[in-house]
Amino acid sequence: MFLLIYCVQAKSPPTMKPSSRSSLHTRSQPKTQSRVVASLKNGLASGMSAGCVKMCLAPFDTIKTLQQHSRSLDGSLPLTLTGAAKELIKRGGVGELYSGVAVTVLGSMPSVGLYFGVYHYCKKKGSEIINKTDKPHPLAATANIALAAAVGNTVASFSRVPYEVVKQKLQTGAYSSTLTAITSMYSLSGVRAFFPKGGVGIQMIRDIPYAVFTLLAYEFLQGNWAEKGNGGGETPKWKNMVAGAAAGGFGSLLTNPMDVVKTRIQTDPTMYNGIVDCAISTLAEGPGAFMRGSVPRLMHKIPANGLFFVCYEIFRKVLGVEGPPPR
Repeated sequence: MFLLIYCVQAKSPPTMKPSSRSSLHTRSQPKTQSRVVASLKNGLASGMSAGCVKMCLAPFDTIKTLQQHSRSLDGSLPLTLTGAAKELIKRGGVGELYSGVAVTVLGSMPSVGLYFGVYHYCKKKGSEIINKTDKPHPLAATANIALAAAVGNTVASFSRVPYEVVKQKLQTGAYSSTLTAITSMYSLSGVRAFFPKGGVGIQMIRDIPYAVFTLLAYEFLQGNWAEKGNGGGETPKWKNMVAGAAAGGFGSLLTNPMDVVKTRIQTDPTMYNGIVDCAISTLAEGPGAFMRGSVPRLMHKIPANGLFFVCYEIFRKVLGVEGPPPR
């Protein structure tokens, strides 16, 4: 999702107005010197924006987790969206809708930073290879971005799993506080409690396709709008936000089955012997079980990209970031 913001920036590099040599030298020198600082500030802006998005849309994520965690075996009915919301409020008031938000915000910031760090490195190396090719394929640039996103998600998955496990334990009511969850889980199984069997694997199986599907959908929508626009001019920001929201919804629906399996493995690791066992157990409830929680997940993913876009621009200005984000 957050990758789309960088794609938007990369689509329209700033044009430099003609000026004297001395003026060019004077202006370019500070930008060269502050490149590392600007990259760090961009990473910080990304992390802070991710934290804001997680905090604002936390209720939808909590409801989604509770729906996916519920089962429909032995004649019992799974929780509906309103049923999950009512159960959460009954359990501890409106505040229960924000269960796990603290660990989510704190965990997502370094995770997003790690993701973008790996993504930028891989994308740069891929671009160097493409530039050395005499006749690169028309889709080479898009494939490079998708591959970089896949590698970035693979590495970042290891940092996402621990806070995702703690967050979902809190969302399902297994623990009453973050500190209690962390200390209790560690005392029971040590570090392995934060990396349940199949937990990292299913995180990758969900995150990598989501990033690639969302990116390709965004590229398709944004490209079509650009072709129908004013002859290759810059696409309006509101169109980028709409394209990002639509792409996020598309990716969310396609990867919902993987998200259901991820939720169940990370909330009840002792019930399943890995990813395949969990998938078979879920299928026993009917194919519809794999789409459980899809509505609140859509309600979370669709506005998330637009909200991230707004927060990202605000934090870049607050931090005094000069020039476009690092490409």
